[in-house]
Amino acid sequence: LSLLNLAVSPGSRSLADRRCFCAAAAAAVIATPPQAVAASPTTAAIYDAEASAYDAAYADSLVSRAVGFDSLRRSVATRAHGDVLELGVGTGLNLPFYEPASVRTLTGIDASSGMLELARRRAGDLPLGPRVTLRIADAAALPFPDSSFDAVVDTFGLCVFEAPGAVLSEVRRVLRPGGEVVLLEHDDGPVSRALAFTRGTSAVAATCAYDQDVAALVTAAGLRLSESEPVAGGFLRRVVAGRALER
Repeated sequence: LSLLNLAVSPGSRSLADRRCFCAAAAAAVIATPPQAVAASPTTAAIYDAEASAYDAAYADSLVSRAVGFDSLRRSVATRAHGDVLELGVGTGLNLPFYEPASVRTLTGIDASSGMLELARRRAGDLPLGPRVTLRIADAAALPFPDSSFDAVVDTFGLCVFEAPGAVLSEVRRVLRPGGEVVLLEHDDGPVSRALAFTRGTSAVAATCAYDQDVAALVTAAGLRLSESEPVAGGFLRRVVAGRALER
């Protein structure tokens, strides 16, 4: 079946879900900058090369707006409070959505210096800016002491990390008791499988695995799910979790 047939096929899919599917399909295809994948580049190098075009492709396009990425990002960022760590902060697309009254400090990490440079410019224009620290770091080996953060946020990063389980274990380590992990991620499901071909449309898209079972990864890392819901017609999943009780 074509993507269009999948989107409009009646079955049990609601009209709202079919619209979300169409939007997600369009976003995956149209909002991805067409560029050939270089021979075995590092993830950081790929994102350095694409940094200047990233926002136009993944945030500012009509398709991205139709999918409601800003609204989804806001729903995640506004959950954060206290001392916050954002993984894969990229160009800082989430930064405008954090509540200055709720966030004491915000530390953003990324593997790409090119992406971080754009994030610094964005942070400089925000009221929260003076409380934002941005740095190069490996999400699978976080350079922070145990129990450093009240909240850890990640949007669309888990699919890119080479060892997502190790990243989530590190997240658990640096999360304070009573803190929250808030994720918005590509999740395994019929929509993600149907759109798997879009991973071949650009260097950036090729870095992302659409077939991860996000909830299973979270619980396997010793985190306790408190919320888990599919969004964008099932293409994405929003998760809220905390540290599981110590045994």
